[in-house]
Amino acid sequence: MTDVQVENIVVAFSIASSLDLQKLAGILPDAKYNPAEVPALVLQFVKPRSIATLFPTGNVVVTGPRSMTDVSDVLKMVQDRLSVVGVQMQTSPEVKVQNVTASTDLARPLDMRFLVKSLQHVEYDAKVFPGVVYKGDDPNTVILLFDSGKIICNGASINTVTVALEKMLEKLLSFGIKKEEKICQK
Repeated sequence: MTDVQVENIVVAFSIASSLDLQKLAGILPDAKYNPAEVPALVLQFVKPRSIATLFPTGNVVVTGPRSMTDVSDVLKMVQDRLSVVGVQMQTSPEVKVQNVTASTDLARPLDMRFLVKSLQHVEYDAKVFPGVVYKGDDPNTVILLFDSGKIICNGASINTVTVALEKMLEKLLSFGIKKEEKICQK
């Protein structure tokens, strides 16, 4: 299995039928609310490092967790904060994963020109973006390949991005490009 590191999970859920953001901003000491910039209230959490964005509709978007356990922890923290101030909430909101970002590292340089010639469905313009953008096997994923050997994938689920990264590593292996093994030297 590929050594895949989940970097970010974005989820959305509805926690209430509506939220009075102005009132919440005045009560919650760690809330950030600037309706002139963004019509949403922001709660930042240190552990797990994440941000919950609350909207007047009662919808919440969470960014930053690296696992579904972290997502559950943030959901609980949002519920705890809102229950303390008397907000009537759904007890078990349906959490929908919107996006997952995961990465792997080949620990070796990649030749961008070679990748552009070898892979289909790619975009590359070094003046605009420093990596090859691959939109191939799965229309629900996008893979970014960088000359450092770092590979990043965005998709709809942890499984989707993991499978996409494994397929990309198989393609690279078919071109003779493999992950460098870390060898301890004394």
